[in-house]
Amino acid sequence: MVRHRIQPLILGRGTGGQALRHALALYPDEVAPARWLDRDAPLPQPDDPDRTLLVIANPHALHTPRLLEAAERGYRFAICEKPAAVDLAQVRALEGLPVTTWICHGYRMLWGPQQLKRALAAGRFGTVISIEGRYWQASATRPPRPDAWKDAPEISGRFDVLLDLATHWADLVAHVVGRLPDRSTVRRWYVNAAAPHRDTHVHLTMTFGDIVSFGSISKTVHGAGNTLELEIVGERASASWAFERPDVIVWGRERSRSTEARTDAELPARPAPFHGLGWMEGYARVAGEGIAHMQEGRPPDAPTLRQHLDILQCLLAAAEHEAAG
Repeated sequence: MVRHRIQPLILGRGTGGQALRHALALYPDEVAPARWLDRDAPLPQPDDPDRTLLVIANPHALHTPRLLEAAERGYRFAICEKPAAVDLAQVRALEGLPVTTWICHGYRMLWGPQQLKRALAAGRFGTVISIEGRYWQASATRPPRPDAWKDAPEISGRFDVLLDLATHWADLVAHVVGRLPDRSTVRRWYVNAAAPHRDTHVHLTMTFGDIVSFGSISKTVHGAGNTLELEIVGERASASWAFERPDVIVWGRERSRSTEARTDAELPARPAPFHGLGWMEGYARVAGEGIAHMQEGRPPDAPTLRQHLDILQCLLAAAEHEAAG
């Protein structure tokens, strides 16, 4: 029996679109070379909806209209960069979307967060007191780029860090805990903002029962790279994981520390371990899960649109509450 390869159609030629093209190319036996779509043209009718994968990586506020258009044209599968929606009206519009859509929250797919999720579920921490950390970048510290699309709220939405970075942080923490937060609060700063609507620094607090999570999330930390760090403070143990050392977890027990290192031999995408893909690993894992579902019907372990919309509702409602004073 001949198994036809999946045909990806990519909308958006920026960093996200290029990353997803490279991620899909890691599966040459299952996936045909990607085709680029014209950003301003209507979506083409899929030749075979069961073998067509729409990849959406255009400006943020345009994700929802394209997903709705995909549903009208009979697409069945999509991968979408975050955020899929930029306000509560778009969130409501995507409710019940008949297109199986995976969201590019790749950090939760990495080895460290997966290990921490298993450890928390197994009770290794005892009572968890807090989950804290930071996600820092430095892009807002540089002179603004002329004609940057994020400066236009009609295509970027009314937020920057809140939906661009804080969605990653909130998804990561909720995934490790295993459920949505009961309550979320945010505070935003606009220091070094390139446009009035572009928040540059966010403090995000989420509560999960007795567990409190606090994240410092920023694009205006001088000297930062892609600084993503997660700390779990528990009754019996603590643990630290950092994206810059993604294949190591540092465990604390009383006054001693120990290191757990990744030992698995290969990723689903088959390159060498020990972070051989860099930040591409998350994209490769999301793509691989989607491909396996389309080809084999295997239940995918990848961030879903439903999970993403729930996180967006938490963040957008918190932002509305902050704005109301």
